[in-house]
Amino acid sequence: MYTLKALEKDGALPLLHNVNNMDEWHEKRSTIRRNWLDCIGDLPPLVKPSMKINTWEIHTDYYLINICYSTVYEDWVPANLLVPKVLVEENLETESDVLHLLSSAKSKQFRAVIALHPTSENGKEDISTTAGRKNRQYGLELVKRGFVVLAPDTITAGERVLQNEEPFQTAAFYKSHPKWSAVAKMIVDHQQGISLLEELNIVDKTKIGAIGHSLGGYNSFFLAGVDSRVKAVVCSCGFSLFAQDPEKHRWGRREWFSHIPKISDYINDGIVPFEFTEIAALVAPTPLFLWMGQNDRIFPRWEPAAKGLVELNSLYEWMEEGERFTSLLGNAGHDFPPEIRQIAYAFLDKWLS
Repeated sequence: MYTLKALEKDGALPLLHNVNNMDEWHEKRSTIRRNWLDCIGDLPPLVKPSMKINTWEIHTDYYLINICYSTVYEDWVPANLLVPKVLVEENLETESDVLHLLSSAKSKQFRAVIALHPTSENGKEDISTTAGRKNRQYGLELVKRGFVVLAPDTITAGERVLQNEEPFQTAAFYKSHPKWSAVAKMIVDHQQGISLLEELNIVDKTKIGAIGHSLGGYNSFFLAGVDSRVKAVVCSCGFSLFAQDPEKHRWGRREWFSHIPKISDYINDGIVPFEFTEIAALVAPTPLFLWMGQNDRIFPRWEPAAKGLVELNSLYEWMEEGERFTSLLGNAGHDFPPEIRQIAYAFLDKWLS
C-alpha cells in the first residue's frame, strides 16, 4: 500500500526491492497479484466457450466472420474473427462451410492475436474493418500478415451499447454487479476469447498474443498478467501511473466508464494498493512491448511512466530475459503511428513464430 504523498514524492518502491532470488520474486509477485485481484473484485472460473456465427464476408486476403462467444454469468461477447486466406479460396455459402473452415482437422494452423480496441463507440469495428480510424486498424493489418485475429467488443462499446444508453456508460453493469469491476469483467471476457481461439483447429494454441491501443493497450497487459496462455503482448499508449496523474479517479469511480470503483475509496483515504508498474510486472517474463508518446493528451505525465519502463526493463534483465522486453518513447501524441506498428508487428512475428 502506498500513500499518494509518497508516490508523488518518491514514486513506488523498485520492483526488486528486498528481492534477492527468484523465490522471493515469486512471493512478491503473488502479493502484487493478490492485491490486484482483491481490488478489481477477483476473476470467476472460466466456462467452456460456445460460439454463434452471425454473418461472414469474403475479402481479397481474409475472411471476416461476425460471431458471439459465451462468457461468464451467461453473457455473450460480440466479436469479429478474421482468418487469413490460404491459396485456395473456401466456398463459404452456409454456416456449416464457415465451421468447416474454422474447425477442420486438416486446416493450416495460424498464429493468433486477440486485438483489443481503444475507446471508440464503434468498438471492434475500429480495429478490424476498413471503417476504422487512421492508425487504428491493427487487427485488419495483422490478418494480412498471417494472424488469425479475434477482435471483441468490450462492455459498453460496439454491439454491447445498451438500448437507450450512451457508449461507455457502466451504471447498468454496476447495478447487476455492485461488488465487481469493469476491469475484471473485461479481463474475463478476454480470457474467454483466448479459450475460444484455443478451440479452433486453425489456431496454434502455443502462439497466441494480445495487442491493443489506449483502453485496448492496458487491457492487453492486464490480460497477460493473469493468463499465461498469452505468449506476447503489445501495448500502445496504455501504460500510465498514479504518480503525478492529474486525474487520479480515472481508474476509479466516474460519471462515465468506471474502471475499478474500489480505487476511488482508496484514493479518498489518500492511499492506493499498487502502482501500475507492478501490474505490468505481472506479465514478466512473457514478451512485452510498450509504446508511449510524450505529447499524449490522455496520459500527459509521461515522465513517471518512463521511470516505470526503466523498472520493468531492470526486472526483465534481472530475469536474464532482457530481449523479451521492448519499450519505446517518442514525441507523438496519443497515437499508434505506422512506424511504431511495424516495430510492434515485428515483435509479434519474433515471439509468436
